[in-house]
Amino acid sequence: MHKRDITIVMATSVITDHPNTKMIDQTISDIRVHFPDNEIIMQIDGLREEQQNRKKDYDEYKNRILWKCLHEDKNILPFIFKEHSHQTNMMRQTITEVKTPLLLYVEGDAPLTPDMPIDWNKCLDMFEYNKANTIRFHYESFIPKEHEHLMFGLEDGFIKTIQWSQRPHLSRKKYYKDIVLPRCKDKFFIEDTFHGAIQDDISPYEVFNQEGWDMHKLWIYHPEGNIKRSYHLDGRQGTRKYTSDDATWGYKE
Repeated sequence: MHKRDITIVMATSVITDHPNTKMIDQTISDIRVHFPDNEIIMQIDGLREEQQNRKKDYDEYKNRILWKCLHEDKNILPFIFKEHSHQTNMMRQTITEVKTPLLLYVEGDAPLTPDMPIDWNKCLDMFEYNKANTIRFHYESFIPKEHEHLMFGLEDGFIKTIQWSQRPHLSRKKYYKDIVLPRCKDKFFIEDTFHGAIQDDISPYEVFNQEGWDMHKLWIYHPEGNIKRSYHLDGRQGTRKYTSDDATWGYKE
């Protein structure tokens, strides 16, 4: 496999800074450090009913994005969703537009680190030799102690895990289409439903299940030393996530 076999899928929705495009500009710029020419499919979500007061700002944001796609940025294919569709439905509606065997999923405020190297050839070999369906690029510089029970051993620069996160990750298109999306709720965060499905498959009753692992083959990129390869620009800035557990996380309007 080659880096040209990767399409970047980027999701963006209304945030407090809109119509400012600074955050999405930064995310695109950081992607281009690693992938100067690969196609980016940009999913631009619609507004929730509860967010209609942001319509003017968000419409202007979308106008600026489209202008940039036409005149500044290259090889970005924008998909504008008139209605609120969220991560799951946007992926379902655009997965067929991915013409490569692999996709790199990047949320609009969660870029790859531009100043830390990623051995993409080594990652691609994991897919070439059928060792991986997904490789995630970690947010912290190490595995937090409270997450260690979700890890199942380090192998040649990758750590086997049952922890799904929507942080930047490289994945097979077929795996997303056949395994991930069918098990996600409509109009929802992919992570919020799929992380539990993976744990149920691979570690039911906290016992490792090889058949479940073979279905998912989920890894974290884990080079020697600092493993941080993504970061967060915090587009929400503490405002509401719009899920049933908002109170638990302390989100506000």
